[in-house]
Amino acid sequence: MTTSQKIDEVIEKAKDKALFFSTDFPQYNQDYVADRLSIYVRKGTLVRLANGVYLKTAITRFGPVYPTPSEIAEAIAKRDHAEVLMSGPAAENYFGLSTQIPMKIVYVTSGSARKLTVGNTVIEFKRGVPKNFAFKDKTMATLCLALKSIGNGKITDEQTIVLKDFLNGYTDRHDITGDLRLMPKWAQKLLNDLMKENEHDKLE
Repeated sequence: MTTSQKIDEVIEKAKDKALFFSTDFPQYNQDYVADRLSIYVRKGTLVRLANGVYLKTAITRFGPVYPTPSEIAEAIAKRDHAEVLMSGPAAENYFGLSTQIPMKIVYVTSGSARKLTVGNTVIEFKRGVPKNFAFKDKTMATLCLALKSIGNGKITDEQTIVLKDFLNGYTDRHDITGDLRLMPKWAQKLLNDLMKENEHDKLE
């Protein structure tokens, strides 16, 4: 089997929405691999998301179907042996703290910084500080980033209700005491006060 046939076999056997990196074929000349992958881009089988990053598309009569940004982020994290956390307006939207659907989704990562374009959405990976990944609970780490995105003193009454409802169900199943200590003081106070209100409500 020739080199081109071996690369073709991997691509053709892959499931729709699979991610490929040019470095997935380290045994071959990288320029040759890039040229081979580009052939599939021209055919429409692959979409180039960024330099050296490709997506196998699922083609329907409505056009290509892309993985969700979260699926792409997790795939890249797995491939890079890194951690990723949604941040900014996307994290706000995830918790229902914002109805805005951002066209640019930012993740903090312990891996490499990079930017991908998937359809009309830009996915950016920014290097995070170690404290971002010190949380035991990934959900609480993401909530911390969402609160930081909104900012101290800028939490609205409506957002406070959303947070209170979230904590009411979440803290019944998870101990978040240790993770709270990793948050800014103002965020700690906000969440502690809401948890106390929830406890008070349960006693009534």
